[in-house]
Amino acid sequence: MLDFMDYIQLAFSDASGWNRDNSYSTLTDTAKALLDFSTPERLRVHLSSLSTPQFATAYTLGTVGLIDGSVSYLVSTIPLDKTTSRSALIPLRSLVPGYRQIYPPAVPLDPGLEWTFRDSNNIGDAGESERKRKATLLHATLHLAPPTTLTALFLHRPSPTTKLSVALYSTQATNTSKSAPPQASLLTQLFHDTGKYSTEFLFSTDNALFGFRGLWNFGPDPREQPSDHSDTKNNDQQKKPSCLQSVALLSAGGEAYYSPTSSVIGLSTGVRFTTLPGAYDLRSGPGSLPAVGGTSGSQIPSPISTFPYTLTLTLTPLTGSLSTTYSLLASPNLALSSRFGFNVYSWESEMVAGCELWRNKKKINLHHYNPDGSIDDLAWAKRKLGLLPPLEPTDQSSSSSPSVSSLSSESVIKLRVDQSLKVRLLWEGRIKDLLVSAGVALGPTTPHSPSISCSGGSSSKGYGWTGMGVSVLYSS
Repeated sequence: MLDFMDYIQLAFSDASGWNRDNSYSTLTDTAKALLDFSTPERLRVHLSSLSTPQFATAYTLGTVGLIDGSVSYLVSTIPLDKTTSRSALIPLRSLVPGYRQIYPPAVPLDPGLEWTFRDSNNIGDAGESERKRKATLLHATLHLAPPTTLTALFLHRPSPTTKLSVALYSTQATNTSKSAPPQASLLTQLFHDTGKYSTEFLFSTDNALFGFRGLWNFGPDPREQPSDHSDTKNNDQQKKPSCLQSVALLSAGGEAYYSPTSSVIGLSTGVRFTTLPGAYDLRSGPGSLPAVGGTSGSQIPSPISTFPYTLTLTLTPLTGSLSTTYSLLASPNLALSSRFGFNVYSWESEMVAGCELWRNKKKINLHHYNPDGSIDDLAWAKRKLGLLPPLEPTDQSSSSSPSVSSLSSESVIKLRVDQSLKVRLLWEGRIKDLLVSAGVALGPTTPHSPSISCSGGSSSKGYGWTGMGVSVLYSS
């Protein structure tokens, strides 16, 4: 489950119109969410709040074995008033990474246009100066447990197609000398996204590391889409291929790193093929859609897939590592994923399989909720007088604004297992107004491992618990 601050940062990206899927660093995000999730290792409590649409705070306390904590603050120049912050109302699917549907690439929009004038039709001098304010986010976290660590993040959108990210990591020196300066490193990243392709330049003060990433999307160029003032006939001719071909997206990219101080070189490349919503929206075959731009319905292809799926292939030439992933959304509540890795130099292989299963239970809505989400305590009296409709089962799929009752019954179970029989099981759901994450990890254990062994007390290598924990989040 995402931390509250990570959730707010994603909301900032969405509000500023940034497409985080069009990047080489997110090429295998779907497989990572289904296969590389982590389980809590102890008891942790998170308290957070979006005090104003532009300011958020978060506090974390961890216990069992080691007591630690952190304090976080976040400031955004873009009002996030459309972001749900109450833990009782936040959609659980927004906090739990899973299968991510990729949409056709689009040209990034001006991050200042939407939020500046959405509540006002009068554009004056004040509005112009407000529009010129670029989207900016500041985030800082202080980890109190020794060694004390400070992390900070600065995000800035200087133009619609550019994003600047500066991350700071500073930790207390490990030696006993109090006069020793803290160890710090700075990571600067410059992103450029045109829709057709994206690039990323990075520099880290740690070993003076330079890096570059790039991603290219095959298919129509979104920058060449016809404008609203173009001729209608030309628009129809240019839109027709997009309608007929936008059923899948093929992307290819790579990354390279170099450090002159340590002579470290890194190189990798990858390909992703994923179905777009158009691949499975054509439910009834060729004759189901009307003619588009003078094209008969028989020329429109039938759906190429019943289920959304994503295929990736990544290669690291210097180390000889090859990895392939296949992720499938079998139903709205079930996602499956697998990964196979192979090293051509050592002949070592890796096989991992995982899944996530969502559970949506229909419940009787015993309360009536006001538009702001508060409970109407007089609902029973109004229902008795006929002022409110009788109780009915709450169906989340048919409700445009899910109630607290329907959201409280939503939960997800994640499971992953590899060729070494290392198993991770994670349950995440809502209990009252709390978001709870509980998980266990099982695998081979050593004779001196403190975990519970399943080998009957034998001194040989056994199998048992390797970790377990619970995380509780409350936000207002």
